[in-house]
Amino acid sequence: MLPVYTLSSGPNVLLAFHGIGQDYACFEPLAAALDGQYTVYAFDLFFHGDNESAIGEETLTKAAWKRLITDFLLQHGIDRFSVAGFSMGGKFALATAESFTDQLDELWLIAPDGITTSPFYTLATRTAVGRALFRYFLRHMPLFHRVGQILSRLKLVDRSTLRFAESTLSSPGQRERVYKSWTYFRDLRFNIDQLAQTLNQSSVQVRFFLGYFDRVLPKSFVHPLTRRLHAYEMRVLRTGHHRLIEKVAESFRSQRPLQHRHQP
Repeated sequence: MLPVYTLSSGPNVLLAFHGIGQDYACFEPLAAALDGQYTVYAFDLFFHGDNESAIGEETLTKAAWKRLITDFLLQHGIDRFSVAGFSMGGKFALATAESFTDQLDELWLIAPDGITTSPFYTLATRTAVGRALFRYFLRHMPLFHRVGQILSRLKLVDRSTLRFAESTLSSPGQRERVYKSWTYFRDLRFNIDQLAQTLNQSSVQVRFFLGYFDRVLPKSFVHPLTRRLHAYEMRVLRTGHHRLIEKVAESFRSQRPLQHRHQP
């Protein structure tokens, strides 16, 4: 069972999954804004927070993830719920939505990973050679930095993305966590056509929360899904990647209506 923390109380249930290098506490501002409306259960994902290990397999499969969430729902007597995922946590929100569509009320995707896959992520995780190269670069950070600068000058990598990568790789512990997370979660992949069809045939309300200045997971990264959905809601907030959850919380506290409801 994953470590889980109850951050608020309310008649609706929201399961929340954090980004890389974070833990459950990143959702405290949002939970405070939702208190009285949602019981927010925030998880520590594998290799983060109080969760230092995996569950045995070489990679985390969707079937294994479904079993974990099923056990959690049964333990807490939860039938209906919503799910939120920020950044890397978007993969876990999508995997949950895919497996529990009939029980899901809302899907909140906060600058989500998992819709558009970076070619660098594919290269670093999909083959044994790629994983070996990834490990080598993480153990030789000056080389990683030089290659990153070259890619940035060639405009193959955004400077903000490079700064984000270097900040999440600044210590040996952080580099080990990133390596384990990227390789262990590599099978959480999605057929976007099928996922959109499943959501379109359901009653799930899909919400996107994006940062106007976000270059790590920009708005364009959700287009493969949004252009296939019949209806969704979107907020684009004037912030970058790092403070997006805080800005989402502020937007709820201000009680501004959701923007950009799309219904072709």
